[in-house]
Amino acid sequence: MTWPLLALSGAVAQAAYSTGVKVLLQRVSPYLVAGASFLPASGVLFLLSYLLGFPVLWEGFLSAVAATVAINVVATVLSYRALAVSDLSLCLPMLAFTPVFLLLTSFFILGEVPSSAGILGICLVAAGSYLLAAKGPGVLSPLRTLARDPGVRMMLAVAFLYSISVNYDKVVVETSDPVFGSAVVLGLLGAVFLAVAGFSAGRSPLLLGEVRRSYLLLLFGIGLILVVEAVSVNLAYTLSIVPYVISIKRLSIFFAVLFGGYLLREGNVRARTAGSLVMVAGTVTIALWG
Repeated sequence: MTWPLLALSGAVAQAAYSTGVKVLLQRVSPYLVAGASFLPASGVLFLLSYLLGFPVLWEGFLSAVAATVAINVVATVLSYRALAVSDLSLCLPMLAFTPVFLLLTSFFILGEVPSSAGILGICLVAAGSYLLAAKGPGVLSPLRTLARDPGVRMMLAVAFLYSISVNYDKVVVETSDPVFGSAVVLGLLGAVFLAVAGFSAGRSPLLLGEVRRSYLLLLFGIGLILVVEAVSVNLAYTLSIVPYVISIKRLSIFFAVLFGGYLLREGNVRARTAGSLVMVAGTVTIALWG
């Protein structure tokens, strides 16, 4: 069973990407971060697609690309704002609610229905995420965090938007292939955000020279991480249903808590990883019995 390993690779890659974004947002425009990371990823994917052979495009490809690009523009802006104002290890756990939302969106868009064990696993992943979001003692602590922290609220909205867009991501893969489809989507997203970055720079000048000297390598690096994430998750889509793949991919939250705690010094890692065992239990349930 290879799809859980592919989804897990995507989880580690997403956590590493979010950590790099968190560092860059301290000095660089969020639109430039998005554009300058998406475009290199797109270029690498187009090169891989050329080497492997461009696929035949089937009906529905363009409409699926348009839908996921439009949704991801909004979701990316919101997620970057959330990362800029809140701890990585607090706001990213909200993304674990994407699989819960997917129980509805994936059914209506793709007609996919998880098994009873799969639904249990998805709920366990979400419950573990709820515990990870705790900022203090008590069962209601995550709800208080949600009410008080704007970054956490924005990331919950992102989780819902992703529950719609990932269904169209799978359609993009099914009507092209796991490499070319992501190349097109990331290329369009990169172009949109670089255009916005250029417009924003005209109103609030950005020290692009300093950005090149200090952060260009990191921007390119997180672009390569996006390649790993996109290919791994897209391959997993071809082997399993979207709610399962995204549930395992949401283990990125566990890795992000570790990265945020040990690399960014964001607080008590042991307390914030209290829900990790619950998430792992949910992941194992999905992988073995989903």
